[in-house]
Amino acid sequence: MNAVSAKSLVAELRRLLMPWGFAVLLPMPVLLGVGDTAVVDRAIVYLALGAAWLAAEAFREGGEPLTFSRWRTRMISVSICVVADALIFTVLGISAGVKSNIPLPVLAVLGVTPALGLVPWLALRLRQPYCAIVIGALIVGAIKIAACVVARIVYGPEFIALGYVAGDWQTAKLMISIMWAGTVAVSILGLVACSRRFAAS
Repeated sequence: MNAVSAKSLVAELRRLLMPWGFAVLLPMPVLLGVGDTAVVDRAIVYLALGAAWLAAEAFREGGEPLTFSRWRTRMISVSICVVADALIFTVLGISAGVKSNIPLPVLAVLGVTPALGLVPWLALRLRQPYCAIVIGALIVGAIKIAACVVARIVYGPEFIALGYVAGDWQTAKLMISIMWAGTVAVSILGLVACSRRFAAS
């Protein structure tokens, strides 16, 4: 396997500059607007959508066929952009005094995780970048619904009134843990599936 060349990595990063700028800016009005915890949840959704769009754009069809070497270069460039996005989000959020029940850096990393595995896999599989974003969001939504069902089974019919499916980490630890664990798991599976597909070709 050939090492990733600096020239091809720089070319990929340059190609992703405009989508990356969009991904960085998308959550900022919500994040910096008001500092309460409900706003943080919405800002994370925007952060995740921006990162997903970036990943979908990175794997848009066109040009030469994707080999393992090109896929790896593209994944490294997406990873650099997404990590930078999460870092900027965290630094600006902390600087603005944004409050969250879960540490902001953890939320930012969890929010961009689908862009590192699930969305690239869907974009390559479906060959439709925007469809990949929508289906990726539906998959994460289904994981959250499954987490709510588990909370209903564990805590009984009063689970909503008692706050077991709220966005508050203090009361909804089970639901939030299942949702993020499931999201990370499907993202890892997507990354492994892509890696195996291109390694075998």
